[in-house]
Amino acid sequence: MNTIKTIISALALGAGMLPALAQAEDINLGMVIATTGPFAGGEASLIHGTRMAIEEINGAGGINGDKLVLVIEDTGSEQTGAINAFNRIVSIEPVAIMNTTISGFVMSQMGMIEDEGIPTFTGGASPQLAADAKGTEALFRVRTSDILVAKAAARFATKNLGLEKIAVLRLNNEYGNGWIRMIEEQLAEEGKTPVAVESFESVDRDVTAQILRIKNAGAEAIIVAGDPPNHLVIVQQIRQLGFDGAVIVSNSGVLPSTLAAYAPEAAEGIYGTVDSLPVADPAHAEWVERYRSAYDMNPDFAAAEYYDGVKMLADAIAKVGTDRAALVAELRGIDGYKGVGTTYSYANGGDGGTSVAIVQVENGGLKLVTSVD
Repeated sequence: MNTIKTIISALALGAGMLPALAQAEDINLGMVIATTGPFAGGEASLIHGTRMAIEEINGAGGINGDKLVLVIEDTGSEQTGAINAFNRIVSIEPVAIMNTTISGFVMSQMGMIEDEGIPTFTGGASPQLAADAKGTEALFRVRTSDILVAKAAARFATKNLGLEKIAVLRLNNEYGNGWIRMIEEQLAEEGKTPVAVESFESVDRDVTAQILRIKNAGAEAIIVAGDPPNHLVIVQQIRQLGFDGAVIVSNSGVLPSTLAAYAPEAAEGIYGTVDSLPVADPAHAEWVERYRSAYDMNPDFAAAEYYDGVKMLADAIAKVGTDRAALVAELRGIDGYKGVGTTYSYANGGDGGTSVAIVQVENGGLKLVTSVD
């Protein structure tokens, strides 16, 4: 009996000396995005893509057993709101931040992104943002830079459509300014200049004067660079004024939420620039169906790119842990990562995306016209 007691005591003592099993922990992933205001509809798919990736990662056991938890702060679709939302997210000490896609908002946060050193993913693709971000190692752009996208729009008009007289109607801010610079640069390479350049303010709901000047200049195509509410107004007024040339809108003009809000007869046949069209890629058919099942809509390139951003982040955490500097260094080493939205390379800077596609509105949906990588 004494022998049995001795064995039991030894087992109990040994159990007490065993190291405690590691406990799974939550990893906070911050998101600074518009959930209210005019940009909320356009940025909704960013939330969808982010959540889809998190659910997939957590459903497979998390990252080394730890689960990602998404914490969202609303920008209210305003620049001051974007700054305040960023500050609130920083207070929860997130492993990374999935940031707004509005370039001007990101530019206003640049000092904080640099100071905090938290890996921050954004869909902001303004050429000015790319210039301001040089040296901001923690910023990772999942979009293809508008340096490439705006030039692709101009090349499509001249090379693919064979048009000579190109006009530009652009938003009067950093985003629109970047588009006109790139379009003029591309046309100059072809020995051309725009036949008309017009601008509008974000709050404008009547651009008929600008469109009439473009029409009177003999334009064969109008390239429009603006935000979703602008495209809804401009496309409708272009058709009302009888312009029968080609209309090429920037990416926000062909987002699912924008397509759903157009008057069908106005939008039919317009072209748009996107980074990619996941629904047209057979390689991503299974992913597209899962997205449709979850959100009852087709995914756009932005949803795919934010999904890819979370997946790249999870891979980096699995390799180096959650230390900010180590994560930034690991993410900067990404070169040729093939995602759903595009192919990403951060080795030589913060502009991750490399692809551009031209789509056309057909029966309320999009068809792929051409793409380049």
